[in-house]
Amino acid sequence: MPPLGFVGVITLLIIAVTSCGLPLLGGGRDKDIDVASEPTVLTFADPAKIAGLSVATISSGTAKPHVHVSYPTLSDAPALNKRLKEELSAKARRFSEKTANREGLRTPEYNVDWELTAASRDAVGVRLRESRFTGRTWVDSYRTLWYDRRGEKVVDSTSLISNIKELSTLVRKHLPSTAPVHAESVVVDPDLFDSLNFNTRGDLVVEFDGQESSPGSTGRVAVAIPRKEADRLLTTFGRQVRTAVAETTTRPLSATLDHNPTAVSGLNGTVDCAVAHCVALAFQGGPGPYTERLLSALSTHGARATFFMVGSNAAAMPGLLHRMREQGDLVANQTWTHRDLTLLSTTVIYDQIRRAQHAIGTGSGQTPALLLPPYGATDARVADVARELGLAIVQGNVDAGDAAGTTPEAVVKRVLGDARRGSIILMRDMDQVTADALPQVLDKLRERGFVFVTVPELYGSGRMMPGLTYSAPIVPTGVAPTGGLRSHQVP
Repeated sequence: MPPLGFVGVITLLIIAVTSCGLPLLGGGRDKDIDVASEPTVLTFADPAKIAGLSVATISSGTAKPHVHVSYPTLSDAPALNKRLKEELSAKARRFSEKTANREGLRTPEYNVDWELTAASRDAVGVRLRESRFTGRTWVDSYRTLWYDRRGEKVVDSTSLISNIKELSTLVRKHLPSTAPVHAESVVVDPDLFDSLNFNTRGDLVVEFDGQESSPGSTGRVAVAIPRKEADRLLTTFGRQVRTAVAETTTRPLSATLDHNPTAVSGLNGTVDCAVAHCVALAFQGGPGPYTERLLSALSTHGARATFFMVGSNAAAMPGLLHRMREQGDLVANQTWTHRDLTLLSTTVIYDQIRRAQHAIGTGSGQTPALLLPPYGATDARVADVARELGLAIVQGNVDAGDAAGTTPEAVVKRVLGDARRGSIILMRDMDQVTADALPQVLDKLRERGFVFVTVPELYGSGRMMPGLTYSAPIVPTGVAPTGGLRSHQVP
């Protein structure tokens, strides 16, 4: 959608919308805005309640520009899966090809995250937020695709309405009188209305793309058309969609996780890394379609690992989190949507980490104690937020190089060449090559005498402290006064 040509917004929503309200974070606490006072707030489906839902990822790995695209897949919606994959793959490819890394500027980044605004027997709504950072500014855009389950076809948002001209008129009518908005910016253009949804009252919510903003800020532009006025515009499918929104089981309200124990491997303490040659496998970016294979390989080889998960993925697949916990693996945090945290405001950094904490904690029954920053990017603000949320920051020292397009043999060779006692070996939890390579990695490293533990076990009985960065390799050099192993700790 082309951005509206005005300064300011109809409704500027700094933090991503949650299930039944919009949290505005400040001072470490959140408050919910009720739909009655903010009609553009949307509700989102609880992905854990949707049968056949999985998550697919398109990523650049360590290559630049940075690309991380996440989208849902449904076992009974092949047409939807195909369209999302084709369109988002093409956009990611174009961004990588056309966006140059410029000297003196930050690394460009393309990030796509998703929510389901409806998931019923008749219709599924996939709301995509595309965020582009070109070295100086962020630009956000929103788009909602609808899947007609009865017709087994994907349609654009404009299929919900019968008259774009009349919709344009209603949008101009409901622009707040105090908003610095040019009504003439709302023109009769189908591309302008590519994100249409409904709130819980049945009002039609029209979302527009955000404006360019300084590094660290995000925005959302939206206006609500009252149900009675929107009713005459809706197509038959539009009415089905409105009903589908009302029938959808929404994501649970955000809550504190104080009742959850801190995440720790159930096998913690069974290996003494002051004696054994320990390494820690750290999987990042998942869970995804290959996570079950990774877990099976670990179980078969009697190994365990640390899974740094993207919160939006974890929320969709809580069963995998339970399995990790049951077999002695460790759940950990890699933010909500895998964005470079150093490019965000402190408020958004907090939201990115906290939302992932909630999703992972809800799914696993344990509150993560470790954070792996996307792209390894961290700074003093990230450390402060991590400290507030009780998270130690982890940096790996061995990159398996298991990006899409490489071979299992190349992954095995790279890991074997770089692994040392105390290493944290970073692998990706999103590509088939990782699942194909892992059994060989486990076999070959074990032949060399290595033992596989979770990240905290590398540090012995000493507690990893929130806000500190722990890097590897960790070479045990004796017992520290605290009873733990001495290790490299970077404030």
